[in-house]
Amino acid sequence: MSTKSKYYEAYAAVMKITLRDGDASEEEKSFLQVFGKKIGITSSEYFDISENYMSHKIVAPYTYEERMEALYKIVEIIYSEKTMMKSTRITWLERMAIAIGFDPSYAKEIITKSLELFRECCDLEFYKTEIKKIGE
Repeated sequence: MSTKSKYYEAYAAVMKITLRDGDASEEEKSFLQVFGKKIGITSSEYFDISENYMSHKIVAPYTYEERMEALYKIVEIIYSEKTMMKSTRITWLERMAIAIGFDPSYAKEIITKSLELFRECCDLEFYKTEIKKIGE
């Protein structure tokens, strides 16, 4: 493989987070394919990552701002994708929030608020303002 997709490493981390504990549902596994396509992961990259997902590093965004931006992008994709049941979507997003560095005690609240904000069609700046209020 000569060049990798822009989100190759981030996607590998998402796949590792989803699959590493061995408790991912079939719905989550099939969603990984949809998610990968939405962010430009090729079929060969998907196969490569799925065969070696445990060898990839999970690098959480360093700053709170970066975490909010990363979560915003993930929620944006998840919110637009209707193939995942609501309960599975919330559980999966909570795992992602924790993995990218949000406090586990606030993960459920952050995801609930995130989905509420996307129902209202928020932009990134409004999203960050509202998420910052959680845990203050």
